[in-house]
Amino acid sequence: MSVFYQDGRFAVRMLSKNLSFASIAILTLALGIGANTVIFGGVNALFLNPLPYRDPSRLVAISASDAGTGTGGIPLSFTKFTQLEQQSRVFESLGAYYTTTLGLATEREAEAVNAARVSLNFFHTFGMVTARGRDFLPEEEVQGGRDVVVISDGFWHSHFAGDEHALGKSLVLDGKASTIIGILPPSFRFPFQVPEPDVWLPRVSEHPLLKPAQIQSGAGYLLVVARLRAGETDAHAQAELNAISLQYKEQFSTYADAPRYGLTLTGLQESLVGNLRSSFLVLLAAVGLLLLITCANVANLLLARATTREKELALRKVLGASPARLIRQLVTESLVLSFVGGTLGVTLALLLMPLIRSLGSGQIPRLAEAKVDGTVLFFCLVLSAITGVLFGLAPAVQIAGRRVHDALKEGSRGSSIGSTRARSRAALVVSEIAIALVLMTAAGLFVESFAHLLGVNPGFTPQQLTAFPITLPTTRYARPERQAEFFRQLLEQARTVPGVQAAGMVSFLPLSGGRRLSYFCPEGQICQGLGKDPLIAFWQVSDGYFESVKTPLLRGRVFTRSDVAGGLPVAIISEAGAQRFWPNQNPLGKHIVGSRDHIAREVVGVVSDVKFSALNAADTEQMYLPFEQLPYPAMSLVVRSTVKLDALIPMVRGKIAQLDPTLAVANVSTMEEIVRTSIAQPRLITELVSMFAAFALLLAAIGIYGVMAYSVTARTREMGIRMSLGASRQDIFRLVVGQGARLTLAGVILGLLGAFALARLIATLLFGVRATDPRAFTLAAAILFVTSLGACYIPARRAIRVDPMVALRYE
Repeated sequence: MSVFYQDGRFAVRMLSKNLSFASIAILTLALGIGANTVIFGGVNALFLNPLPYRDPSRLVAISASDAGTGTGGIPLSFTKFTQLEQQSRVFESLGAYYTTTLGLATEREAEAVNAARVSLNFFHTFGMVTARGRDFLPEEEVQGGRDVVVISDGFWHSHFAGDEHALGKSLVLDGKASTIIGILPPSFRFPFQVPEPDVWLPRVSEHPLLKPAQIQSGAGYLLVVARLRAGETDAHAQAELNAISLQYKEQFSTYADAPRYGLTLTGLQESLVGNLRSSFLVLLAAVGLLLLITCANVANLLLARATTREKELALRKVLGASPARLIRQLVTESLVLSFVGGTLGVTLALLLMPLIRSLGSGQIPRLAEAKVDGTVLFFCLVLSAITGVLFGLAPAVQIAGRRVHDALKEGSRGSSIGSTRARSRAALVVSEIAIALVLMTAAGLFVESFAHLLGVNPGFTPQQLTAFPITLPTTRYARPERQAEFFRQLLEQARTVPGVQAAGMVSFLPLSGGRRLSYFCPEGQICQGLGKDPLIAFWQVSDGYFESVKTPLLRGRVFTRSDVAGGLPVAIISEAGAQRFWPNQNPLGKHIVGSRDHIAREVVGVVSDVKFSALNAADTEQMYLPFEQLPYPAMSLVVRSTVKLDALIPMVRGKIAQLDPTLAVANVSTMEEIVRTSIAQPRLITELVSMFAAFALLLAAIGIYGVMAYSVTARTREMGIRMSLGASRQDIFRLVVGQGARLTLAGVILGLLGAFALARLIATLLFGVRATDPRAFTLAAAILFVTSLGACYIPARRAIRVDPMVALRYE
């Protein structure tokens, strides 16, 4: 141990004598190690850290899957969840929930709070015990049970200042008084979304947007979690789910979800972040490649520095030091550099981690938990050690293995560079260029993919468009006529706000992912009945909606104020729906018959397809219905206005308060914000990979510049001789640049091979561009080639300025 301590002290002394070299190497390593630490921190939070519950490996998510399309992750119906609770034997407990927004009555004005209704065993499934009070009792789960509520720790502190006597007090939620019976511990988080629920209520058999008949006949709205019994396997549980699903189809064949949907089991953590795995693996690969470039650069610096230490190392050999002893000393110096760089890398990671958390805030579950903890520090420690050995061992072996006679001879002359060392430095530069090209090609593909995504026509114009989501409490707006009347009045009031150009209502906003599905039978096709007819997504909209969002009308007309309850049932369909159900026909005047209500609706218009789930989603069949003919208690007011947002929002809120002072309005946002939120994940990947690629390009340019500068310095005498024998300055310039071009070309060829291999791995993350797109490959190679030649320019200019007489006396 004392020997290693002495080696470390000696390494620090040697590095302190050359602070410029040490600083450059340490900063380079800090950037490489810091970038890896930041991305690993995200990976650790998402995939490696277990969920913060008792025995999290036994927690699973259960969802419905569409046998026809293969679509999964579909919410379950209350009837199917009830059957699961009654018939399942492999689960210790099951819990169901859905999130909503409720209006909280306060002394000043109504406040919107985020809420969740949960089943009786929801908290028990997670192994969670309330910090204060209790959770729900069986008698509170049944219809007509006592109205009670469990609140979050944050809500307890924000609304009750942590008052110990909050238990037993009442909250008036949507006009109903609910007694506080429990307070959750501050560590409890689920679901991992923003905003999280502040209040939790019982009775998932109630839903503010669904009628009791819809709930009992198979409407899907519940997200289900379950805890496997000890010793049970996922395969056994899935087999039981298949059997229960089959029995459900036989028992409830007339229910909407019976004939089509099966049951699928997924690990809870996988269900939350599984779709992000490919993206973060790409980011890990990107920072890993960046670290390799960093190692190659520092190894080149070590080889360059070795020239000044040849005499020292040769004399140490003469005095009895073995090659192994010298290698250990040189590797120790590399490790000192690496660990100092790693320390700075951790500091950089601490500074960047809040930025990473904010980039994915609300869009990437659990990314808010990313931090530099013990696991991340251990990763950084191991990475620093591996990095130190990786960039230090090969140069150390070369330097320590040289013969004393050669070292002393070359050291005394100083006029030429050892061929072995020259090949090593050239190989390192070629490797840097190849890896940089791989990263640049990947960045080019992601940038092109993101550009295609931004170029997608969403079917509406988001500029100057603001959305006000409003949910009417069914305690005061139980009758559909009352709901339609409120929204009609609100629409009229909103259109009187100064600066408002157009206003309309829609049941689910574009790009929000929200929709309702209905079985229907298009005119001209044979109807098979509920559960067997085609499914179509539909939205309720008001007159003025299409004008507000500027969705183009292709045929027919939009809804007007005459499309009211009791009038002719009408519908508007999307272009994709018209092409699928009535190809090469005029859809106007055709009828759509609902499989459940058997109402025949006449198609009066065709509009452009709108992206409701994501910009990269395929166009699907869509149908719009007049909201007054099919009222819905949750609508969004969309307002197109030239007024600034900070002035528009209070004016619209004031109009809402005039109609109902107790109505809370939350989550007001512009449609531009909604568009940005929908592309947050591909934006994050594109920005990070592009940043890594830019840094890789810089390091590659520095690497080739260093090699060429060192080569010119080492070959000064050779240059003088060539010029004395008649070589022109242009010949010398071409000689230097040609050497750099050959290294660059070799790196580009290897890099293209690596880029083709990597492209296959990222193909699923691209949109609108092939993984082998020639433009991305060509542009990346061209940029790298030009940059490398630019890095050769300064050494080449220095070479042509050599005075032959000075060069011949150089030694």
